[in-house]
Amino acid sequence: MKITYLLIILFSLPLISCSDNLSNSKAEKIISKCLDQKPEQRSVAISLRKKVYSEQSKKDLAKYQQLQEEGFLEIKPVKKDDAGSNDPITKWRNQFDEYDISITKNGEKFINKASENSEIVMMKTFRYEVDKVLEVQEIPAANSAKVKVQYKATDITPFASLSNKDPSEYWVKNRTMKKTSNGWKYCDNN
Repeated sequence: MKITYLLIILFSLPLISCSDNLSNSKAEKIISKCLDQKPEQRSVAISLRKKVYSEQSKKDLAKYQQLQEEGFLEIKPVKKDDAGSNDPITKWRNQFDEYDISITKNGEKFINKASENSEIVMMKTFRYEVDKVLEVQEIPAANSAKVKVQYKATDITPFASLSNKDPSEYWVKNRTMKKTSNGWKYCDNN
C-alpha cells in the first residue's frame, strides 16, 4: 500500500511542477527576457537652442550648466539682436536670455536619437529592468493574466538629471500576458 502511494506521488510531481499556472517568478523571467530583447529605455529631449523665460527654464538651465561642468554639454550665450530696434518681436525676444547648446564628444555616447536639421536631440537617461513581480491575477476566461510589475532604473546616465522621472523611485506598471498553446507570452519572441 505504501508503494502505491509513493508511486502516485512520484508520477503526480511532474504534473504539478509543469503546471500552466503563472507564478510571480515565471512572469518575472518572461518579462525580463522580453526586456533583454527590447529594453525599456527612457530618454529626455535636449533643445540645442535654450530660451530662458520662466523660473522653470532657469532651473533647467542650471541642470544644463551642471552637465557643462561635467563635460557633456557646451553652452554659449546667443548675441542679442539689435537692441535699438522698434520691431515689437525683436523687443520681446530681447527680454529673454538665449543659449546655443551643443553636445560634447563625451556627451555623444548618450544620444538616443538625433534628426538632421532639428534643434531637438533625445538623450538616454536610464533603462528600466524588472525589480520584482508584485502580483499575478490570472483571467482564465480570456486566456490572459494581469501582472503588476515593479521596475527599477539601471544604466543611469548624467542626463537623468533632466528627466521628469526620478530614477531612484520604482515604477509600477500593470502588464497583460497571454496564455498560448506554447505557454505564457508577453512579447512575440519569448
